[in-house]
Amino acid sequence: MKKLVLVLTSLFFGFSLFAAPLNISDADYQKMMDKSLTSMGNNYRIKKVIEKMRKGEDVYVAALGGSVTEGQGPESFRDGYAYKFNKKMADAFALRREKIYFVNAGLCGTNSPLGLIRYQKDVVEPNNHTPDLLLIEYAVNDIEEPTKQRAFEALIHDALTASPDTAIIVVYSAALYPKTQKVMMPIADYYGVQQVSPSDAYDLGVAKGLLKYTDYFKDVVHPIATGHEIMADCITNLMVKIDEAPLDAKMEIPTKALKSPDFFGFKAITGNSDDVKIVAGSFTGNDPNTQTLLKNGKPNFPQNWYHSAKSGTDSMYIEVECKNFLLTYKEQGSWLSEKFGKVEIYVDGKKFADKGSTLFDGGKANGWNNCVTLMLIDKPTVEKHSIEIKMAKGFEKKGFTIVTMGYSK
Repeated sequence: MKKLVLVLTSLFFGFSLFAAPLNISDADYQKMMDKSLTSMGNNYRIKKVIEKMRKGEDVYVAALGGSVTEGQGPESFRDGYAYKFNKKMADAFALRREKIYFVNAGLCGTNSPLGLIRYQKDVVEPNNHTPDLLLIEYAVNDIEEPTKQRAFEALIHDALTASPDTAIIVVYSAALYPKTQKVMMPIADYYGVQQVSPSDAYDLGVAKGLLKYTDYFKDVVHPIATGHEIMADCITNLMVKIDEAPLDAKMEIPTKALKSPDFFGFKAITGNSDDVKIVAGSFTGNDPNTQTLLKNGKPNFPQNWYHSAKSGTDSMYIEVECKNFLLTYKEQGSWLSEKFGKVEIYVDGKKFADKGSTLFDGGKANGWNNCVTLMLIDKPTVEKHSIEIKMAKGFEKKGFTIVTMGYSK
């Protein structure tokens, strides 16, 4: 595996920062790295992060995204790009690497709306601290996500406004199918955050004959260890280029949204609150078999609303004051013996439909405990709403799990 060459060596002697893989020349590899520099953004916050590392101060780093961020592809998830980048960054900048507190909040098969629901629990709470540096990676998972990038904008906005110290790097992963990089870029540009595209680096490598598909990918989206290494190098290269650049003036967070403020201030639901009342009905259980994390093998949604075969037929009722409401349910792993069924959802007394479907199948064929997120409510103003969830006729003695919910006001 290639190692990061000392930054000072590169600055003073002109050597490449990286030992290129796959017999790629250092010059060609640096061109790939530079091709990935989608936007340097406003560097004020990120240079402050580098300064804190050099001083040996506490630095909190988090990566939020899908399976690529979680570390899918190589034999060990710890060969994933987020882990590799954290090490390379420490090698380059940290006086005391033990003062870098890293959280990998990647979760397989998830998109930015679910990332918005998970942010507080999976990014902030593990370290009991907002991140100083946040990687966001959803370009390969946000195709057809229900909010049309409004959740992605809210992720950036809410992270920036929650702490004056949080710097953000948006990571555009490669895939052999359509991605959302082009529609995400204007949003990231608007907020002045850094952007890096390993996808663009990969495309250049292929175009120049430096890479072939099997050098990078395990399948159509998950990189092998070499692909993850290239991703980590792209992000580290961005950090080094920012370190070399003069400090920008502090950028004020825009007071108006680019697309919409509809999802700003989004809250995950953990129980009843002043804005949410829940009568769980027959969804009173707790499913121990929700989607597990590669990093510890533990369920990522240990608190949930579970209907078992013996739970009965009572509906779940939710009363909420909100503009928007997201609900995520589980598609049961096909290897599990318990059979899951379908539910119907009613919003303000009307049957909810998504893409023409009014039945939502927790027992879908080839399910792998994966999450499916629905946008039940999407209104321009805060109103009182009622939601009813019940097992569909003929499925009353099947299982169903709502793994998480959230709303904005």
